[in-house]
Amino acid sequence: MHPEYRLFLTSSPSPSFPVPVLQSGIKVTQEPPRGLKAGVYRTFSDLGQDRYEDDFPKSFQYKKLVFALAFFHSVILERRKYGPIGWNVRYQWMNSDFDISEKQLKQYLTSQETVPYVALNYLVAQVNYGGRVTDKQDVRLMNAMLKKYFCAEIMQEGYKFSNLEFYYAPPDGSFEDCMNYIQ
Repeated sequence: MHPEYRLFLTSSPSPSFPVPVLQSGIKVTQEPPRGLKAGVYRTFSDLGQDRYEDDFPKSFQYKKLVFALAFFHSVILERRKYGPIGWNVRYQWMNSDFDISEKQLKQYLTSQETVPYVALNYLVAQVNYGGRVTDKQDVRLMNAMLKKYFCAEIMQEGYKFSNLEFYYAPPDGSFEDCMNYIQ
């Protein structure tokens, strides 16, 4: 074997994974961030400055809605830690669900005269994230949550996602401004 040979393995937690492999290798883990703020921050970091600050006719609406999408993504992931109180079934949503939703958001904003809230709510809640949801009550909850975030009122300055004062879409600004707001 060549002395510079390296083998990289990836795995999800599994009781059948061979223990000797774990014991003889270097292990690196990546865990999701803890807490709503950390989740929004990580989702926004993954989005990146170029995608966020892309200049097109509806960039103001995009910035508001993509923040709402990142907030929604983080909320539904955070609810999982509460077990059956958060969701009746434990769902495995991923960053790819956010990514496809963000791409469709931008595509719809670019191709439509007005913001198609009904279509966006359906795509995100029923198809992208909802495609994994099997429980009827969870479907209802997801739809209700997203309608609170993906609505015309979000375009108004100071629109709050909840009764708490600090959950709102930030004013129009740069990627750095938004990241500072999240922190």
